[in-house]
Amino acid sequence: MKNPFIYGGVVFGRHFADRQSELSELTAEMRNGGKVFLISPRRIGKTCLLKNLQRNMEKEGFLAAYVDLYRAPTLRHFTELYAKAVVEVVEGKIEKMVRAIPRLLPGLRPKLEPNPDGTISFSVEYIAREKEVFQVLTEVLEYPEKVSAKKRKPFMIIIDEFSDVTKYNGTDVEKAIRAVVQTHQQVGYIFSGSKRSVIRDMVRDKRRAFYRMGATMELGPIPRDLFRAFIENWFGKGGYDFEAGLVDLVFERGRDVPYNIQRIAHNIWEEARYSKKIGRNLVDKAIRTIIRQESTHYEALWDGISQKQREVLIALASDDPTSLFSRAFLEKWRFGVSSLQSSLKALEKRGVLEKGEQGKYRFDDEFFRLWIVQTP
Repeated sequence: MKNPFIYGGVVFGRHFADRQSELSELTAEMRNGGKVFLISPRRIGKTCLLKNLQRNMEKEGFLAAYVDLYRAPTLRHFTELYAKAVVEVVEGKIEKMVRAIPRLLPGLRPKLEPNPDGTISFSVEYIAREKEVFQVLTEVLEYPEKVSAKKRKPFMIIIDEFSDVTKYNGTDVEKAIRAVVQTHQQVGYIFSGSKRSVIRDMVRDKRRAFYRMGATMELGPIPRDLFRAFIENWFGKGGYDFEAGLVDLVFERGRDVPYNIQRIAHNIWEEARYSKKIGRNLVDKAIRTIIRQESTHYEALWDGISQKQREVLIALASDDPTSLFSRAFLEKWRFGVSSLQSSLKALEKRGVLEKGEQGKYRFDDEFFRLWIVQTP
């Protein structure tokens, strides 16, 4: 039997661990043309949830487009990606897309490139003057509402890693997007992001364009009872025997992060593939295997940070203080307030640490934390 625990990619159907509550909530919002700001830390399963939602809404007859801002370094790239995503959904065939772009979206043109396997790749290229980018973007943003009304089909737009929008011309882009989407009646929007503090600021700051524009939804860990049933069901189907409490140990060691749990379970499955016996010792063995698999990456990451930042990571990996700026913690690790603040800020910017809503920092990658603890 093929290993059912899949990590690091998008999964559907029976391999998609339970998110029925979130799917139902988002589905209801999209049916009503709502606007949702989905906030989620990395590795929690956000993209998987969104892709499953997209598939479900398509089955309901929606036009559904997905745009990933992580792949768009500039406003031009964002405009191109957005146009490509919505035109592909509406037109479908390459011939129709090629005809539609110049007719419906002036300032852009279709681009066709051959692939090694003989197929053709379709993309969209920005050709207007640079100073016209806001005008072209506005036309692209208006397109889904016009198409939805014409075809009498509801539209859903997912903009993933929306927190990256702040890298384009300050708050002007936020204002331009709001000016268009706030008038749409036929299109539901999900603005999702893993930089939680950035998305929260967008929707809570009265001076920002997206202040209270839609519902805010925070994606947390999958409830243990649901996730436990999912994991135990797959081990049972594979004919594995496992000790009582083993799955809860996986949750603890994985810090309830779905990516971590799936990866640990994946390695346990492989370790016990022939014996079919899973003891608690296999959890630690699976984690050691993961750390070994990632060691080259972790070494490169470690080499790229300063000595002071390394000291902070060692302290955080070993301790779990309620306050990083408590006198006891500062004295124990001999940190000055100002140097600790600068190191934390730099590590957060690099994506090594993440700052929670209560100001508590955690490792973005739990296995990197364990690598630090176990490295002499």
